[in-house]
Amino acid sequence: MSKTGNNEVMKNMEFLVKELHKEWDRSGEIKTTVMIGVEEAPEVNETLRAKIASKQVELESTNAGFKEAMKMARENYVLIRVVRKIKTQEEKTNKKGMDLDFSVAFDKDEIKLFKELFDAKLK
Repeated sequence: MSKTGNNEVMKNMEFLVKELHKEWDRSGEIKTTVMIGVEEAPEVNETLRAKIASKQVELESTNAGFKEAMKMARENYVLIRVVRKIKTQEEKTNKKGMDLDFSVAFDKDEIKLFKELFDAKLK
């Protein structure tokens, strides 16, 4: 394949990955709601941040194939959605100043990853 052809393929792949990122940034249909205590929120947020950071380091340091790299990137995007949802609900609850816990609605992908990290909290 010529250099021009390679450039075109790279541009197309970059475009497709950007489109995937946009799609991954959207939540799906709500499947369940999880209650998180205000006092637990910082620990939950820190655990999620650490998981995202470790996945990113793993993604950058490994010679994963394209499929594996896309899977890892998608999981990070879902975890980022989870963090944003929790932070939004936490801030709303803190503004009210009355509640001791708050609920966060998750889609199937979000709850799957949340359960992997916090299964004990869901029982």
